[in-house]
Amino acid sequence: MEQLFVTESTEETQEIARKIALKLEQGTTICLYGSLAAGKTTFTQGLAATLGIKRLVSPTFLIMREYPVTGHPVIRTFYHLDLYRLNSVEEIKAFDVEEIWSDPSNLLVIEWPEKFLEILPQDRMDIHFKATAENQREIKIRD
Repeated sequence: MEQLFVTESTEETQEIARKIALKLEQGTTICLYGSLAAGKTTFTQGLAATLGIKRLVSPTFLIMREYPVTGHPVIRTFYHLDLYRLNSVEEIKAFDVEEIWSDPSNLLVIEWPEKFLEILPQDRMDIHFKATAENQREIKIRD
């Protein structure tokens, strides 16, 4: 199924994330596609806030951050992975991503997943972001 949303603010983008967070099931992997400043981190902050995470920081330089989840009935750990700086499958596998996405109590959100499509799980949610104006974002969700 595919859904298309157009947002006009950070708050609207985060509200879409909030609605998705409330419907998440066990073992979800979410892949976020889009150029720099397209809204991926803003969306992820909305997901995190809904799950009880008070402050989410982009993992660009650390590659991955892990947060305990307090606000969801089945998700216990939130992993935020940024593949922008990685250049090989071996580098991504060093973060034990296959183990992370196989644990049903984890939520894994991946930014820049297009770099490693061949190893991503088939069962995932793909979300595409596009900046269409200074404050406007087009968000296409496929699950």
